[in-house]
Amino acid sequence: MSLLQALVLGIIQGITEFFPVSSSGHLAVLPRFFNWPQQPLVFDTTVHLGTALALLIVFRNDIWKIVSSVFKDFSSNRLTFNKYSEDSKLGYKILVGSIPAGLMGYFFRDFFENDVRGLLFIVGFLLFGSVLMSIAEQIQKKRLLSKDELTIKQSFKVGIFQALALFPGVSRSGATISGGMILGLNREHATKFSFLLSVPIIIAAWLFEIKDSFSSLANLDLEPLVIGFLASFGTAIFAIRFLLKFVKSRNLYPFVLYRLVLAAIVLAAFFQ
Repeated sequence: MSLLQALVLGIIQGITEFFPVSSSGHLAVLPRFFNWPQQPLVFDTTVHLGTALALLIVFRNDIWKIVSSVFKDFSSNRLTFNKYSEDSKLGYKILVGSIPAGLMGYFFRDFFENDVRGLLFIVGFLLFGSVLMSIAEQIQKKRLLSKDELTIKQSFKVGIFQALALFPGVSRSGATISGGMILGLNREHATKFSFLLSVPIIIAAWLFEIKDSFSSLANLDLEPLVIGFLASFGTAIFAIRFLLKFVKSRNLYPFVLYRLVLAAIVLAAFFQ
């Protein structure tokens, strides 16, 4: 694996993990477009670690408040959900919202990793995600909820949208932001909830990957791993902060347009 390939794929992973354009779709298309060899699993594990750490750093204050509040309420024997603090409630909403993707990823891992990775599938899922984001922009409810008003049941429904991102090309952030908007969150709150909801899933996915990638670690140079990690970590911090600021005043249509252009390029390049 060349250092250039490691740098490019690290940058792409860091940006597309959080922009609603699909990281899995990009990482499947780019090596074929440039005729690069398939990157080893240990490299994917390393760049996912970069994005996971970036997420933890950007949301460290929110995560600390959630964890400390859950511990405080639990240790105080507050067993009634309505008596929990808002930060504790948010923590449980995140856990409940993580269930659909966690179950689907665990029981159907081979299917998602092997059976729907073809380029034609990716084009179809890019188009599907674009339609979903367009629908979310069109049907936002007039009364917009804050993330604190989102119920446990609604959080689970947002989690179902997140599970759609297991299909390469859909985009985890695109699906969950769209799901949050469809259920009543404004664009800004939907985006922040999407990022917080991704914390357990991204960390769990990394743990599964690292378990399977130890065997190939000894056969790979460390330089590509370091470059990929730093590139994904730095660009992920930029992507998270940029998108949180972007959605305060802008809609998702620029990303919809980008996805449509990418789908057209893939069709033109590989299906002549």
